[in-house]
Amino acid sequence: CDRELTVARSKRGRQHFKHFRNSHAGKCAFGHHGTSVHQKAIQLLAIRFTGAIAGNVPMPLFMFPTPGGPRLVLPFIRACRVFEEWTCPDSGRRTDLALLDGEGKPVLLIEVCFSNAVDEDKRQDLHGHWWIEVEAQHVLDDIDTLIIRAHGGLPRMLATTWKDQSLF
Repeated sequence: CDRELTVARSKRGRQHFKHFRNSHAGKCAFGHHGTSVHQKAIQLLAIRFTGAIAGNVPMPLFMFPTPGGPRLVLPFIRACRVFEEWTCPDSGRRTDLALLDGEGKPVLLIEVCFSNAVDEDKRQDLHGHWWIEVEAQHVLDDIDTLIIRAHGGLPRMLATTWKDQSLF
């Protein structure tokens, strides 16, 4: 809806975004009850990353499962804009969200899993790009920490380190 949001806290203590009072945002797709969990998670991620890129809110932490237990990483993402339903020019594959640099090249691709996880075909299509997959409900529950279900496309020089899980 392109209207300003604020951060609020629910009665149970969970943080969430909401429109300012009297903002006349009744037609906002995000607030509509018919919007799917998948779409709400994508929209919430787009709002959060747009704010983080602008320096208005903190970047979400990434939680990677490793053999030594979960590892939190504060990502440094040099992107200029966030794009929903981005199509990869190499493969024609669409991704839920793309963080793009000033030239429109992807810095990070994000897949939001609700019912279908990233399969081997999609992994191949996204090869050469840094991508992560997160669960829709986890995003809605805690936008501050993104639990990474799957990932790929790390630079070649980090591949050995990543496999050894010593990068973190």
